Amino acid sequence: MGNVEFLIPISLFAMVGWIVYVVATNGRRQKQLKATTDFHGKILDKMGTAQDFGAFLETDGGKRFLTSLAVDAPSAKARIISGVERAIIFLSVGVAFMLIGRWFPEDHNTMTIIGTLVVACGIGFGISSAASIAMSKAFGLFDTTDAGK
Repeated sequence: MGNVEFLIPISLFAMVGWIVYVVATNGRRQKQLKATTDFHGKILDKMGTAQDFGAFLETDGGKRFLTSLAVDAPSAKARIISGVERAIIFLSVGVAFMLIGRWFPEDHNTMTIIGTLVVACGIGFGISSAASIAMSKAFGLFDTTDAGK
């Protein structure tokens, strides 16, 4: 197999980093969701009757409260930018594997195969992002008034 063994510690480090990232992100989101839920619960407990709640929803604060209850999904732009970022990362890593394969001739085939697969994923993310841009424009999801956002 050759010098492919150096991939094991790199892969292990990447996996541990990914796990730490997922756990930290999930913990932060969970705390934020709990705080928001507790706050909303306290506000709803303060309402005496359905008429009080209806009157509250008619105010500006009530409208903001109602919109804060909605789940924020990432916008089309954010998803497209994320796809482009993934495409760039996958293409860079794939090309790096191919270059490493040239530097270590005994591992050339293995590195070329891995690099080709990773580059193919990067190309897929790039095509997906381009298709998302085209569809978003066709569906009118890109508002020209919020160009700075």
